Amino acid sequence: MDHAPGPLIARLASFAVRRAVFVVLAWLGLAIALNLAIPQLESVVAKDSTPILPADSPSAVALHRMDSDFGNGRSTSFIFVVAERPSGLTAADRAWMRGLVPRLQKDADNVTFVQDVATRPDLLKALTSTDGKAAYLQVGLPGATGAPTAIQQIESVRDIVDADRPAGLNAAVSGPAATIADMEVAVEKSILLITVATVALIALLLMVIYRSIVVTGLILGSIGLALGVARAMSAWMGLHVFAVSTFTGSFLTAVVLGASTDYAVFLVSRYHELRRNGVDTDTAVREAAGRVSGVIIGSALTVVVANAAMLVCHVGIYKTTGPAIAVSIVTTLAMALTFTPALVTLAARRGLIEPKPVSATRAGRWPAIAAYVSTRPARVLALGLIPLLALAALYPFLQLSFDERGVQPDDTDSNDGYALLAQHFPLNEVLPDYVLVHSSHDLRDARSLAALEHVARAIEQTPGVTSVRGITRPLGTPIKEASVGYVAGVVGDRLGSAEDKLADKSGGVADLRNGSARLEAGATRLSDGANRVADGSGQAVTGSGRLLDGAEQLRAGLERLAAGSGDAATGSQQLRAGATRLADELEAGQARAQYAVDGLGKAYTALKSSVGCSLDPICARARTGVRRVWEGERDELIPGMRDAAAGARRIADGSIDLADGLAQIDAGLQRARGGATDLADGGRLLHSRLGDLAAGADQVADGADKVAAGTGRVAGGTDQMATSLQELQSGLTRASTALKEAGAASKDPAIGGFYLPSANLADPRLATANGLFLSADGHTARLVVLGATDTFKHAASERAGTIAGTANNALRGTALDGADVEVTGLATINSDLDTISTHEFYLVAGLALLAVLLILIVLLRSLLAPLFLLAAVCLSYAAAMGLGVLVWQLLLGHPLDWSVPAIAFILLVAVGADYNLLLMKRMLEDSPDGSPAGIARAVAATGGVITSAGLLFAASMFAMMSGSVLTLAQIGFTIGMGLLLDTFVVRTLVIPSVATLLGPRIWWPRRPA
Repeated sequence: MDHAPGPLIARLASFAVRRAVFVVLAWLGLAIALNLAIPQLESVVAKDSTPILPADSPSAVALHRMDSDFGNGRSTSFIFVVAERPSGLTAADRAWMRGLVPRLQKDADNVTFVQDVATRPDLLKALTSTDGKAAYLQVGLPGATGAPTAIQQIESVRDIVDADRPAGLNAAVSGPAATIADMEVAVEKSILLITVATVALIALLLMVIYRSIVVTGLILGSIGLALGVARAMSAWMGLHVFAVSTFTGSFLTAVVLGASTDYAVFLVSRYHELRRNGVDTDTAVREAAGRVSGVIIGSALTVVVANAAMLVCHVGIYKTTGPAIAVSIVTTLAMALTFTPALVTLAARRGLIEPKPVSATRAGRWPAIAAYVSTRPARVLALGLIPLLALAALYPFLQLSFDERGVQPDDTDSNDGYALLAQHFPLNEVLPDYVLVHSSHDLRDARSLAALEHVARAIEQTPGVTSVRGITRPLGTPIKEASVGYVAGVVGDRLGSAEDKLADKSGGVADLRNGSARLEAGATRLSDGANRVADGSGQAVTGSGRLLDGAEQLRAGLERLAAGSGDAATGSQQLRAGATRLADELEAGQARAQYAVDGLGKAYTALKSSVGCSLDPICARARTGVRRVWEGERDELIPGMRDAAAGARRIADGSIDLADGLAQIDAGLQRARGGATDLADGGRLLHSRLGDLAAGADQVADGADKVAAGTGRVAGGTDQMATSLQELQSGLTRASTALKEAGAASKDPAIGGFYLPSANLADPRLATANGLFLSADGHTARLVVLGATDTFKHAASERAGTIAGTANNALRGTALDGADVEVTGLATINSDLDTISTHEFYLVAGLALLAVLLILIVLLRSLLAPLFLLAAVCLSYAAAMGLGVLVWQLLLGHPLDWSVPAIAFILLVAVGADYNLLLMKRMLEDSPDGSPAGIARAVAATGGVITSAGLLFAASMFAMMSGSVLTLAQIGFTIGMGLLLDTFVVRTLVIPSVATLLGPRIWWPRRPA
């Protein structure tokens, strides 16, 4: 049963046939105009700056911070210039390296940063291999890694490097950005070869299928024009709407050639069928165009929607290929609905594309297969599922590769650079992981530096890490001088050195020892006391005279007081007035006497503590006199005067009996008079002794002269000893300071045995390390982590993913607890690429499946059939991926590139749905009731055309294997084999057998016609 096309499609087909010449000329003119007015796709691609990884990915953000803190903030990607001479770098080679710096800096449009080895010899030394045969320097670029603009910038750097290079010096530009650029250049160079191979394969297959040069030429002309228009439209969209890349051209070419060939084959095959049924040419073209247009539209829409879903992606290869393919298929669809029918009409009217006779054997092949499937559906289904499920079982063993070195030729400039580095530097020398620790405070203090060392030590213990470099370990091992144990050892060495120096002066010490005994007994003590005795002796004589005069006056006054007290006893009537005056006099005298007593006490205490006075007999006797005077005043005079004054005051007040009061006054005065007598006697003794002391002072001075003469004999030894003592003092001071600081550090749990004072960062030996590992403001530290495995390999990416967690854990409880930790580097970039691409693959796959499902539901007006078709397509995809794992990973040892799964899924789902849609549309026409006979007719009618289309599209994919980039070969192989599986297994065996088993239920919820 035939289903007529919709009215819009019928009118469009009729217009293309009726106005065939106009339509053909219009499309030719449009193609020429577009390609003249719009720049070629390659020119547009060259201006694009889309990175392979989004700028907001963690590794890209960390890379930007590293450039801001350690570079100039203007670089987006980095490359390395490597120079090597097998016999060793010469002075001319080093001069050439230094001269590169200003030459590269002049190219400001293409270079944003150059390591300044020209003005920093220490930096050039650090970047030179230990064998002295190779060196490298880092160069920053404004273009992002993977962006086409970066390709031009790298080529400019290579031109500068090649200029004036010394003879015999090998040089190459390498690094991740250079690797991606070399791969993209190889892809671009492969486009022409891929195009030629595709056209050749398609032409060969068309000749085999149609056995007609005219048909082959017609279809090739149709697909050629479609490719020209599609490229122009993609270039225009690349200028104004979406991004394009070097991958855009290769994928666009393969898909457009394959899809346009399929659409042309659909039309020509249906035209041939109608012509064999006796339909005239124009009617046959119009009928064929109307019948296949619905299938072509549905097929194109699945490809368009599936690829347009990549607009939501951020990974460069996805967002620059999917949208361009979608636009190209839209233009291809427009031409398939108008240009191809018009071109077929013009050829058909001239009898140039009439069908060839079909042999009975060939004519009966597909009906026989269809009959077998319809009569034994369960057996056929099992036969189809076994290989599909067996291959799909290998899919979970997929290991993706991010090694872009291995997908390009071995002799690219970047690969040459890696080879030079591998010969002279440790593994991953220019491809380390970078750990950035950023804090709100300056990191140049002992606690923060100790925390950084703690982080470095923790990272170093991570499996697969061989070395960690940083400000606390510039060469990969901790600075030995920064350990507390080392500080203690240095202190011990310094003390030992001081001991050795003193031992070397033993001769001078022996000379000094002979005079030191006498000097210890005389000169040293004399030096301490002689000056004080000599200076004070005159003052003591004068003071003692004054004290003696005062004592005599005091004694006379007390005699008078005593006499007055006797008179008072006999003349009581005058007592009260006299008692008052007596009390006043006694209290005033006591105050004056107390002042004198206190002064004598201080004098005696000073003489008693003097070692020189104790050693000198004269001074010792004088001190005894002072003591006697002081004790007499303290124990007799002052208490007696105090008691007498108290008694007189009571008499005057009338608070005591007169007899008792007079007796108390008399007793007190007698005691005071006795003290005054002792004071006078002691004063005379002190005066005489101080006179002797003054005379003795002269003798001391004479003795000092004699001692001075003796010390002259030991002057030589003393000078030597003084020098050694000064050195010893300086060493002990430094040792003391070091021990105190180290001791305080060792008690600080945040330092943990590592102690590097901030002042040591000014050491010239750390000048290079400061610039490499600490930012200028001191707020960011950089650790360079070298791994034991190839940075491009999956193990390195897994290790990079754990480093950030290790660093954060190590910072807890330290002075940098809460600091920001970021990790970047090639391994981290690959890790982010793995995470982001996997997420986007799931997202795009879901969107594509949903879109294809909706299209199939609309076209088939069924729910079960679309779900079944989609499940079959997914199984075909899994089998194709499993076959890719088997061939590339297990047999050839080349894991599939990370980009293969997503691109293969989109194209296999979209294109696979095309063929299934063509078959199911024919089933809907021939078996609307789900009868086995109708299904067999549909299989027989479409078998040849679907097989031809599948072979042609697969051929266009296999043509990608002719390029020099392994990624294209893997994508082409996987999609091509998937199309063959879909053509010969899924479409031929699985779908017809399931449709036969389901019967009319296949069209649920539609009711059978």
